[in-house]
Amino acid sequence: MHVKNRLLCAAALTLVAQWAGAAVLQTLGAGTAVGTVTNAAHFDLNTALANDWIEDGLLFHASGYGANNGCGYAGVDCYDAVSDLSPAFSGNYLATSGTNAYISVRRADGADIYRIEFAAGSGYQSLNGYWATYADGQRTGSGNFSSPRGAILGLVDGNGFDEVRYFAFSTANRQAGYSAPALDEVRVGLPEPASPALCAAALAGMAAALRRRKRKYA
Repeated sequence: MHVKNRLLCAAALTLVAQWAGAAVLQTLGAGTAVGTVTNAAHFDLNTALANDWIEDGLLFHASGYGANNGCGYAGVDCYDAVSDLSPAFSGNYLATSGTNAYISVRRADGADIYRIEFAAGSGYQSLNGYWATYADGQRTGSGNFSSPRGAILGLVDGNGFDEVRYFAFSTANRQAGYSAPALDEVRVGLPEPASPALCAAALAGMAAALRRRKRKYA
C-alpha cells in the first residue's frame, strides 16, 4: 500500500508540473517541502552580520544595503522582538532591504537544490513575498505569496535549481520595487516522495490546474 501511495503521489507531482506549465511546486507550511534534512542554517553564529555567509554547506547573499540592513544581533535594533517578523523566526536571522533587494540561497559546493523550505519574513507589516529559482543563470520558476505575518515557504523541483532568490514587497503580486526580505530556519533535503503534506499540495495543484483548463475551454 505504501508503494502504491508513493507512486500515485509522484504521478500527481509530475502532472502538476506539466499542467501548471512550471517545474517548481510552491508550498506554504512547515514540513510540506523537506522531509529528511541534509543542510540547515539558523544564523545564530553570524553575530558580525557577515555577507556572504556560509552555514552547513549553504551560501547566503543579501543584495541590498547589507546583511540585516544594519540591525544588531537578532534584529533588536530594528524590531521589538524577532516574532514581529514571523512566529517562525528564532534568534538571529538574515535580512536586507533596497530596490529589488533579495536574499539568495545556494549550495556552497555549487550543487543543485531539489527541495528547500525557510521561514520567510518582511520588513513590512504584512508579508508579500516573491521568489525566483535559477539554474545556470536562467530563471526556472517564480511565484508570489502573501500572509498577514510570516510564512514557511517550500519549493520543490525534480529538475533541481542552483539558486533561489527571495524578495518581500509592500503589496501583493509584485516582481519589482522596494523590497525588505528576511529569512530564518532554512532547511534543504530529500524528503520521502509520498509525504502526505506534499502529496496533498500536489493534488490541490492538480485540482487548480483542471479548473483553469475548464475555464479556458468553456
